[in-house]
Formats: sequence, C-alpha cells, structure tokens
Amino acid sequence: MISLVVCGAINWDISCFVERLPVPGEKVIIKQITRVSGGTGGNVAVAAARILGAEKVALIGALGTDDIAHQQIAILEDEGVITTGVHQIAGQESGQAYIFIDQEGQNVIANHVGANARLGLKHLKKAQVQQQLQECKAIVLTDPPLEAAEELINLAKRRNIPVLWDPGILIDQDRKGLRSLAKEAKVLFLNETETSGLLGTDKLNMSLQRLKKVRFSNHAVFKLGAQGVVMVAAGSGTAIEVPALPLRKLGLNVVNTVGCGDVFAGVFAAYHVLGASLQESLVMASAAAGINATRPETRGSPDRATLEEIAGRSRRLGFAVRKRKLL
Repeated sequence: MISLVVCGAINWDISCFVERLPVPGEKVIIKQITRVSGGTGGNVAVAAARILGAEKVALIGALGTDDIAHQQIAILEDEGVITTGVHQIAGQESGQAYIFIDQEGQNVIANHVGANARLGLKHLKKAQVQQQLQECKAIVLTDPPLEAAEELINLAKRRNIPVLWDPGILIDQDRKGLRSLAKEAKVLFLNETETSGLLGTDKLNMSLQRLKKVRFSNHAVFKLGAQGVVMVAAGSGTAIEVPALPLRKLGLNVVNTVGCGDVFAGVFAAYHVLGASLQESLVMASAAAGINATRPETRGSPDRATLEEIAGRSRRLGFAVRKRKLL
C-alpha cells in the first residue's frame, strides 16, 4: 500500500561545476558537467523512497514525450517510485534546469519549466491517481501549478490527510493566494528566500507574527542552510532548533547544495508517515540534507540504515535539538 504521495516538478538537471559563480558579463571556466535526473517532485519522491522502500511512494507530475521523459521514468522506477501518476503531455518539452555550482557548493539555477506547468486538474482526476490519494498517509507538495496544489490541499482536507508543503517558485506567482492556502498545511517548508517572498521578512519573530496574521496555526520549518533549521509551532510560539550536521567532525565536506531542500522534505515526510514525532522527523531530515550536500549528485540522499547510523554518530558530536519560546 502507498504511504506517501508527492506532487511536483520533474527536471533534467544540467549541472556546471565552476571555481566561482560568474558576475553579469563575465565568462568562467566549467570544470565538470553532469546531466542527471532532478526536479523538486522527483527529488522528494526518491529521498522518501530510500527511507520507506519500493512501491511506497507515488509521484504525480508531468513530462513531455521526448527522450528525457523515458529516461526520467526509468530512473524513478529503478528507485522504487510509482510513476503511474506521471503524465506525458504531447507537444511539450520535459522540464530542464541549468545549474552553476561553485567550489563552496553554492549555486544559481535557471529553470525551463516545460511540461511541469501543464499538470492540471484532469490529471488529478484519473482513476489511478485518485486511488493513490485515497491510500496514502500524507501528501507532499513541492511546486506543482497553483491550481493543482489547491485541488490537492482541498482533497486532503476533506479526507483528513496531512499536507506537507514547500511552495518554492510558486511564491513569485501569487503571494496572496499562497498565504490563504498555507494555513491548510500541517507543515510548511520555507528557505530564507521563500520566507522573505511569502511573508515579507526573514526575521523569525516577525515571520511568526505574519503567519498568525493569515491564521496559520500549524508548524513552519525555516531552512537556514549552514545555520541549520528551526521548526516553529505557530499556535504556541515554541521553536525547535536543529544545527547543521557537524560535517567536519564527521570527516566530510560540502560539495553541492543543490537538492538539499528536496531531500529534507522527502525524509521529513517519510519519517512522519512511519510514525515518528515531528521533532524526530526534523532531526532525520536535517541529517539527510547535510549528507546530501557532501555528494556531487542532486539525489545524494542516503538510505535509512546509513542515515540513522550517521545521525547517531552526529548526536554524540553535538548535533542536538534546542527548544525555546519565541517572543
């Protein structure tokens, strides 16, 4: 039986590794190029499947009818992801992302959305997709079209299915609409750029006040990169802080931060449907994202055994939860 449904983008990632990111008008030398499967929806689904196992995670998304689409589906299925909810749309190119990554692992990304933008309500109404939505224990939304996100949120609300949502690039399209929908998510994932875009501030206390203003009463997770993560219970104002994984103490280095946020969401959701507390889900997701950053591939998330072993060692090295009350 399916435990988790993920809905979001599927992209072909062309990653260019450079010594430093170029400024406008500047040319830089590319030291290495990789071409791999990516996209927020695909990345989240794979990260979750590596924790939950084969045939437990279903992906809803859209591809074209090009060669990229056939490769994408084969790669996802090799990872144990159910792809019957991935729709191939005639006349559309599959999504692609062009990524520059510097020697510190920082990146800039330009997306060709392609078929991802064509995912619509008719695709969600197909019998196989509806069956998956009835079976699942949770739904993760990354950046599907807003119409699809709204439909899935409303469906989840009717069936009392928790929604975990990373709105991503949707924030640039309809801030007002997103704020209204955000209050329906059990957990809202935001990085610093998304927090500023959605709430108009990246300050934690101010973000909490603005979430309350739109009647958001659940949990918001603020992803702070090298500073770790903070999960805030909007109703009580309690913050749970988890530092970044102690990579140097583990003998590891940052190589590529692309996809770390997707790994975070996928692993958080996987532990949530396994019955872990939100705090434990937060810790394991933070550890998985840290491990992902030490690997060159976008989908460098670990399997469950590896993750739990590294998280256990890290706890002995200061990777610990801290709780406090926000003002």
